Amino acid sequence: MGRQIIYLSPHLDDVALSCGGLISRQILEEAEVLVVTVFAGRPPEGGVSDFAAGLHDRWGDSAHPVDRRTEEDRRALRLLRASSLHLGYPDAIYRSSHESFLYTSREDLFGALHPLDRALASQIANDIAAISSPRWAMVYSPLAVGNHVDHQLVRNAMFERRVPPHERVFYEDYPYVEQPGALTKVLERLGAMRWTSEVQQFDESCLKRKIRAISAYRSQITTLFETEQAMALRVRSIRAR
Repeated sequence: MGRQIIYLSPHLDDVALSCGGLISRQILEEAEVLVVTVFAGRPPEGGVSDFAAGLHDRWGDSAHPVDRRTEEDRRALRLLRASSLHLGYPDAIYRSSHESFLYTSREDLFGALHPLDRALASQIANDIAAISSPRWAMVYSPLAVGNHVDHQLVRNAMFERRVPPHERVFYEDYPYVEQPGALTKVLERLGAMRWTSEVQQFDESCLKRKIRAISAYRSQITTLFETEQAMALRVRSIRAR
């Protein structure tokens, strides 16, 4: 048995999008990889906001959107030969208080955390600690490039865990890292931290497996890339930088 690695995925696609090629390489090197998706809970039974309903329509499934996305995630991670674990926290678009939804626009999703959400990071940190100790030696977490609130929460949870630096890695969130200045902005925001950058290499076979895995998220392709062909070109382009 090789290294035992956990990847934290805010949503049901983030790790495959950001790290699919690296995971493929690590598994070829006989690592054991577990992808933990944090915000994989079902929508509230009482209905969703107009904003969330509009996203469901774009995903092509208004009745069972999370069930569909969960199955897509399992299919993608099987292609990468990684294991999966889905936690029950609801996505930001579903979270509410007193029948008022916390995030009702794209601007909300990529802005500051709602005050009622700030305690979530500690809860997530406790879950991560229970999952990762003592079996899993390394944990990969999103850096929150792009500033999505759910990515912020997972990153903050990793900070709260206070694990030794050699046991944690922060990955660049794709496709948000494509946005000019997005990576610089988040690093400046976290300027008190000391970062060591490392470029991860993987071969063509790993890249192809990553593209196949991303293709499994059929509900997300049109939202993120418009077409599957455009996705493949963009993934190859970001690798060539």
